[in-house]
Amino acid sequence: VGFFGYCNDPLIDSLNQIADKSGKVEMEEKFCSVALDIIGKSVFNYNFGSVTKESPVVKAVYSALVEAEHRSMTPAPYWDLPLANQVVPRLRKFNADLKILNDVLDDLIDRAKKTRTEEDIEQLEQRNYAEAKDPSMLRFLVDMRGADIDNKQLRDELMTMLIAGHETVAAV
Repeated sequence: VGFFGYCNDPLIDSLNQIADKSGKVEMEEKFCSVALDIIGKSVFNYNFGSVTKESPVVKAVYSALVEAEHRSMTPAPYWDLPLANQVVPRLRKFNADLKILNDVLDDLIDRAKKTRTEEDIEQLEQRNYAEAKDPSMLRFLVDMRGADIDNKQLRDELMTMLIAGHETVAAV
């Protein structure tokens, strides 16, 4: 809940600036941006800053969200066909965006592994995350599973959290 307030401060500043200029704003885009910032801080301890700026990472996240929605509503998985990823422009863009996200997640995972704290499950459960330097889900997963956790598996889990979490937080 604290992250909601923390991430809403830039949103409120942004809305005040827009109100001073034109008075018109696309609120759905703003709510999606603040949702992404909340998920970024809580899951990855990463500040997307999507309310105040647009970056390649933010664009890649939105592309992944759009593609996930598209795939969930498409009856036949054409993206699994041989060469589809090279031929279909939508899939080429998605794969390029996915590479950006994977690179960022790999970097965050490597950083979390380097600063891993060895504790048993009971200590991890009793950790005061309100006072922790890095209170993210990534930090918890790396500390819980150990240093030799597979990056790909962890990255896939984090990507799932990002997409599912974004939709949940945006709805809130």
